[in-house]
Amino acid sequence: MGEAYDVVVLGAGPNGLTCAAYLARAGAKVAVVERNVETGGGLVTQELSGFKLNYHATYMMLGELMPPMADLGLLDGGVRFVRPDSQVSFLFLGGKSVTLFTDPERSIASVAAISPADAERYGAMRREVDRLCEAFLVPATFAPAVEPIEQVELLKGAGKLGERIAEISELTPQEYVDSFGFSDGRVRAALLYLTAMFGLEPDEGGMGFMAPVYLSRLVQSALVRGGSHQLSSMLRRRTEEAGGSVVVGRAARKLLTRGGKAVGVRLDDGTALEAKAVVSTLNPEQTFLHLLEGERIAPELTDGAKNYEWEKWSLFVANWGVVTGPPQYRGYGEQVASSLIAVMGYESPDDVLSHIEEVKRGDLSRMAGHGTVCSQFDPLMAPGHVPFGSPHTLRWESWAPFDTNWQSEAGPYAERALSFWASYAPNLKDANVRVSVAWSPKDIETHLPTMKRGSIKHGSYTSLQMGHNRPFPECSSYRTPLEGLYVAGASVHPGGMVILGPGYNAARVVALDLGLNVWWREPEMVQRARQAGFLPARG
Repeated sequence: MGEAYDVVVLGAGPNGLTCAAYLARAGAKVAVVERNVETGGGLVTQELSGFKLNYHATYMMLGELMPPMADLGLLDGGVRFVRPDSQVSFLFLGGKSVTLFTDPERSIASVAAISPADAERYGAMRREVDRLCEAFLVPATFAPAVEPIEQVELLKGAGKLGERIAEISELTPQEYVDSFGFSDGRVRAALLYLTAMFGLEPDEGGMGFMAPVYLSRLVQSALVRGGSHQLSSMLRRRTEEAGGSVVVGRAARKLLTRGGKAVGVRLDDGTALEAKAVVSTLNPEQTFLHLLEGERIAPELTDGAKNYEWEKWSLFVANWGVVTGPPQYRGYGEQVASSLIAVMGYESPDDVLSHIEEVKRGDLSRMAGHGTVCSQFDPLMAPGHVPFGSPHTLRWESWAPFDTNWQSEAGPYAERALSFWASYAPNLKDANVRVSVAWSPKDIETHLPTMKRGSIKHGSYTSLQMGHNRPFPECSSYRTPLEGLYVAGASVHPGGMVILGPGYNAARVVALDLGLNVWWREPEMVQRARQAGFLPARG
């Protein structure tokens, strides 16, 4: 064995760095191992010719609500969130649109402009989803998962709000949206798209509780000032300031065991790192099938990893550095041009649902999706000055299949996306494109093998792969049946989307098992959820 550590963390993505930073501050000798030369995982920002491009994670749903922001002093260290008031605009034919704001009343007024009857319904929905997130859904993100039957019993015994959460949990996301009785197909399409925007299946039973999360938090989302990588950079800095080591450009090849216990990891260069605890933020296949290949482990681990489900579709992302003004949406209200996200190409719920099915079949004929002008809200994302125009960073996202010849399709598809965007904002036709980067589902997997088949959430969101079942019940507590091995990536509760929950929750478990000082306090929102009976009392 080589150098000895208390904890070795596999993967320097947001969850690995979060877990490492907490444990290093708790007094553990920590090493983080990362196969890429850059840390951050999905928090990727690259600068090309002065344009900063977020290749992957961009929209931060929870922002300052994430406990590590305060616990680790990330805000004090310079992490800043940019949160426009005008959040998401849905563009329809004939110059019609709906804009959802951080302010519910402004959102209600926008809905009323195209469907007065639906304005009151949207108001009722917004009040409910915001309340559900505040009372339970966000707090549950930063607490250990509860066994399903116990969780339902807690909710049903916690008054009307708890009963409502339990009721919603039995629905599909689409059924939740439809339960409010929206009459205008455009309004229904907008809300349905918002729930499915990042791969949540509209017809997935038992996943209705996720709809309020997206309907509430995706209209309160933010950019990280200076690019998403700024968040991971500060997490790495806090880890190293506390004495942790970050090893980049070397991948874990083998988990080392002795006497039925994980005792370290061997890297691809032959180096062996000894550890009292190994924390893997890799996906179940990588952890239990690859790193433990040839080892005698519990059959439920190998079976669970073999049967783990990946998302059925992924995202295609295109980034352009252009010299032009920001998009000017001809015929649309000024609130559209000032929105963080502009959604184009969906006129009805059938448009949303049929597009999903087309993508699953590998059909790229339909063009629809959403765009963001990152530099419009954060000038640091574009060069400070060019001599002949106004520089901007544009970002496009649309649903895309994995099984496509992206080597030949990526460039033309990106060109189609920009042309489609320009059909709504004609001034983009004359944009001087200085930088263009297409990021296909296969690029996602190549850069981040944890996201197999471009699975941006590290695994499908189904009732059998969420909460206590994520990735499977034997590992839902962040401990695994193999003593000394822990899991803390997005393939465990509460999941992906850069919410830092898996790394945060796992850090406490590891610290308790190693007898370290748990120096951080449970967030007040989690304490309130326990006091209200939504979560069990801490033992």
